[in-house]
Amino acid sequence: MSKKVLEVEGNAKKDVREMGGGFFHSTHKQEDIEKWLKHMDVEEYVHMFEEVFNCEDEWEEYVEDEEIVSNSFELEFRESEDADEGYCIHDEEIQEFLDGEPQRNRVAGFRSINYQFKDLMGNVQGMKDTALQLLNDFKKVVKTDDDENLSEEEKKIHQTLKDLISP
Repeated sequence: MSKKVLEVEGNAKKDVREMGGGFFHSTHKQEDIEKWLKHMDVEEYVHMFEEVFNCEDEWEEYVEDEEIVSNSFELEFRESEDADEGYCIHDEEIQEFLDGEPQRNRVAGFRSINYQFKDLMGNVQGMKDTALQLLNDFKKVVKTDDDENLSEEEKKIHQTLKDLISP
């Protein structure tokens, strides 16, 4: 956070006849505010836009709570000369969001690794199933109980398939 206070103004249009706008103050950096606003889905949902920008207009008559604000969304940041830190009603919430970012990144990273691990394990199981089928086919074609008469290539294939299916 800095000691300068930014005024953050947001404007959104839904269809051509429905518009809303509002502003709030913050001592956070512009990029941190933008990340928080994206997290809050103010560009997507009317009720979130109204909540964050404290805008009261005619949308309630036309728009359901979860309907998308769709057509346009704009932000403007400017240094505020007539506001102090007491005007920054969202700063605590923004700071909590920023403080939680490492944990959110860790959880997202773990989910990605977990998904890839499960995919890998499925592939490994598929390889084991294929190896078992190949070993059974191999045994039908080549008498494996007589290891001494197997060629080097046959021995290698037989041992590799056995290794692949073993736990």
